[in-house]
Amino acid sequence: MTITRLSGRRRWALLVACLPLSLAVASCASGQTGAPVAHGTPHHPKPARHTRWVPAPTPQRLPRRAPATHHRKVPHPTPRPTHRTAAPHRARVHVAGVPLADLPNSRLTPGGLLTTSAAAVCVSGYASSVRDVPSAESEQAYTRYGVVHVPYAHEVDHLVSLELGGSNVITNLWPEPYAGRWGARTKDVLENKLHDLVCSGAVTLPAAQHIEAANWVVAYRRYVGAAPAPVTPSPSHPPTSGSPPPPGGSCEPGYSPCLPIVDDLDCADIADSLKPIHVTGSDPYRLDGDGDGYGCEP
Repeated sequence: MTITRLSGRRRWALLVACLPLSLAVASCASGQTGAPVAHGTPHHPKPARHTRWVPAPTPQRLPRRAPATHHRKVPHPTPRPTHRTAAPHRARVHVAGVPLADLPNSRLTPGGLLTTSAAAVCVSGYASSVRDVPSAESEQAYTRYGVVHVPYAHEVDHLVSLELGGSNVITNLWPEPYAGRWGARTKDVLENKLHDLVCSGAVTLPAAQHIEAANWVVAYRRYVGAAPAPVTPSPSHPPTSGSPPPPGGSCEPGYSPCLPIVDDLDCADIADSLKPIHVTGSDPYRLDGDGDGYGCEP
């Protein structure tokens, strides 16, 4: 179809519709792009924008929450107390034929040392110079063992004897009875024997201290011999506190003031008002350790 065949109005409408297309063809033929620009106006084409395609972020999936489970609450057990009070009848070394009262409780009386020097303990009078057991500590030893303090029935003895470098601390003391085969007088024999062996070099001081603290009855049987004869307590009545014993043959010879005749006597069993004790003759109670004629000196 040609334009000449159309009516005037249609021809004009067709020209108006084709005008932009004609201009675009002409622009492409001249090497220009873009819309026509009015004459006299400089045209600066905008650089083409190059955009990079970025994929849309993938939505993160939250971890699925585990279904709630209902746990049965188990109550925690109540902790049991670990502290136990050491009873006097426990923690004792059992020896056949030996009463428990003659052996110390190892928890209450494990022993204690003042020195490990054999040269020191072998000096004459050493034990007397270091003996220091006040009445309050002696009473504490009775209380710890639950033993009633009956005068002249017990001796507050040193487990590791002073002659072997033992200490006066409460953990080295216990109330040892006088009566029986393995009483305080029997242990005194062992103490003297071990002291002689140490000072002669036959036994080292640490070895003597160990065997005396571990089991003094076994040490007696090893270094002294068979079990001794049982000791019978003296029927004499002990004096009242602060008063001398009654006269009439009940005094132990060799002491002034008069001391009762008992199996053994310790300075802690003597009233402070009677001290110091003047040793005028024999010294069966071994109160004068340094040989100066006086015992139980303050």
